[in-house]
Amino acid sequence: MTDTIERLVDLDLDDDIRERPVVTRRPMHPPPPPLLPLSATVRYPLGRVPDLQDAVPVARETVRGPRTWRWRAVRVPWRWPQLTRSRVAAGLLGVFFGGLGLHRMYLGYWRRGLTMLAITVVGGFFTLGLAAIVMGVWGFAEGLLYLSVRRGRFSRDARGRPLRG
Repeated sequence: MTDTIERLVDLDLDDDIRERPVVTRRPMHPPPPPLLPLSATVRYPLGRVPDLQDAVPVARETVRGPRTWRWRAVRVPWRWPQLTRSRVAAGLLGVFFGGLGLHRMYLGYWRRGLTMLAITVVGGFFTLGLAAIVMGVWGFAEGLLYLSVRRGRFSRDARGRPLRG
């Protein structure tokens, strides 16, 4: 920081000091530039960016060492076939079996469906059926939403694919 005096004033200590010099502090270096957005600093490759799903799965293969056989296990994730789920089937499962969470499991939301099933069975046992009634109403309402909504959260499955029908 440097100090600069805006105007010079003769200081006479015998008289009243009515005016004092104005001192302004100025930084020695200019301020740093504002942060650039990430898109301006990161350079992405041209063309299509490879995805994990684009990789070709490699089966188990044997690798012959100098004296021994070794197995190199490559994990190939098992997936359901790429089927488009039906809006009508999900809605009817929700209307008739909504408390059991079958409509959620049908669309790929396994954890949510199993949670609804556990709340219905275990919670219904401990609350004398009250939790089962609540889960049934909740599933019934979701079934109606799957049947009636064409856009938004209730129009896609767990992988983001649109529902047909």
